[in-house]
Amino acid sequence: MTRTNTPDARKRILQAATRVFAEKSFEGARIDQIAEEAHVPKSLIYYHFNSKDQILEVLYEDFIREYRELLQIAKTDTHDSKANTMQSRLQTIYREFAVQNSDVIRIMFIDSLKKSNEQPVIYKVVETMIQAEQSRMGLAETDQAYDPDERRIAEFFTGIIPLFAYLCYSESWIRYFDIEKKRFDELFLSIFMSSHGAYHKDHQ
Repeated sequence: MTRTNTPDARKRILQAATRVFAEKSFEGARIDQIAEEAHVPKSLIYYHFNSKDQILEVLYEDFIREYRELLQIAKTDTHDSKANTMQSRLQTIYREFAVQNSDVIRIMFIDSLKKSNEQPVIYKVVETMIQAEQSRMGLAETDQAYDPDERRIAEFFTGIIPLFAYLCYSESWIRYFDIEKKRFDELFLSIFMSSHGAYHKDHQ
């Protein structure tokens, strides 16, 4: 633990914190564990971050920023085009993003289940999606042809939550129920398309 403040130290600390939070939970993680995982002294962590809470805030902010950038690929989407491209995107670009951010998603998912958490950051995911959609379509919250409440509920409960649950539980599900990963993935995608995909088809 004698590395100096190299340019990538902050990034290394964030990556280490992500792994530790995902494994130990945010509450169970300690700064010294993050320091050990990142191979840096604790003092260097406090040089970059005021606290463990700030590390988590930065992880969430980075995730939302990257997610907002991801949504740019759908900037010309309608319900019709989204329904037609959803399956291929889920198997490629969306999957790549989810896999790269799987630990942050796991942390976010667990954090959202706390009874005391009245403003879970997971809501910002759907909020970001709807804001991008409204901006793209030039819509306002008061536009009678657009129901933001319906869109939030549909995207959150039939889209985001199933995908986050898939990321968090797929590996243990495959082991517990002794099912081949390929078959599991195929069944999940088919069921997802018959629910969330069907929602977009019905709103063409």
